[in-house]
Amino acid sequence: MPDSTASTSEFDNMEGRIARLLQSGQKIVLLTVIRREGSVPRKAGTRALLTSSGLEGTIGGGVMEKNVLDAAMLCLESGISSRARYEQPMEDEGIHGAVEALCEVLTPEQAPLFALADSILQRDEDGMWTVDVTDETLPRRTLHIAALPEEPSPEGRPDDAPPDDPADNPAVRVVGAQSIASLLELCKNTPGMLIVNDATVYMEPLETTPVLLICGGGHVALEVAALARTAGFVVDVADDRPEFADPSRFPSARRCLALPGFENLVEACAIGRRHFVVIATRGHAFDQAVLAQSLDSHARYIGMIGSKAKRERIYAALRADGVLKAELAAVRCPVGLPIGAETPAQIAVSIVAELLAAKAGVLQRLRPEN
Repeated sequence: MPDSTASTSEFDNMEGRIARLLQSGQKIVLLTVIRREGSVPRKAGTRALLTSSGLEGTIGGGVMEKNVLDAAMLCLESGISSRARYEQPMEDEGIHGAVEALCEVLTPEQAPLFALADSILQRDEDGMWTVDVTDETLPRRTLHIAALPEEPSPEGRPDDAPPDDPADNPAVRVVGAQSIASLLELCKNTPGMLIVNDATVYMEPLETTPVLLICGGGHVALEVAALARTAGFVVDVADDRPEFADPSRFPSARRCLALPGFENLVEACAIGRRHFVVIATRGHAFDQAVLAQSLDSHARYIGMIGSKAKRERIYAALRADGVLKAELAAVRCPVGLPIGAETPAQIAVSIVAELLAAKAGVLQRLRPEN
């Protein structure tokens, strides 16, 4: 089978990629790990796509993935969904267990559904997928959202098609914020299988792809951008100098912004809950200005490159301006896990490792003291 010429990594999230594939008239198979047992590495919620051009993404690789992919190829040919189970025999490393994956056939008629999910994700709003897999050949996918977007996204349908009203889609349930919170609590905000009213249901919270905003376009930024993109982050770069915010300088970045004085950073970069901000500008004054603005955003993580002495000078200036000590305590400075990094490439490894730890919720254990 030839390699796919397109990639999920070209889009902010898989929902957007699926919507565009379906809009183009393709039939595809969404591979989702819905259950795992033992010590197999891939957790529930791991996803990949099978298109006519090949596999996009991975659900774990090796023999396990090959077996699931074989089942998915039969689904693509027949148009009938299925569930594939693979048991991992004990190996030298002691890995043993089983993986169950849903091979779900998606058709162009579902493009508006995934476009709506993409729209919700772009707005950083909460939502939930449920897939009734009681009949594995006819999985019933439903999107639960708190409210409809004010302007439904046109993505996912042909230009000459009439607008779709999400309210008329039986696969969409507008349930309100409280009900979404209850659903998230029911599944502990983690993908997995539940028995609901005698039905077997896979539940999966809508999860935004994390965005790394690198403030500063120097040598370290070049290495961090490339590595972070490989690690699964959408990368944006901002610098006050146009030549350092040139898209040709950062081919792995989604966008590059030239912001004189880094003014209006939060608004220009739309910093929200899925943002990880790394501050690596060309001077202390710019670092201070960027940090002050970032603290007023809803960024999930803020890290600043530099020495402890630099940190204390900048923090003292910000405290004098009224910034609370507790706010500054949440900033990771010096940024990156302490691995003795010296070169830009090594520093990038330490930074991206810290970003992944923050994303996984284990950073406090790895770095208890800031």
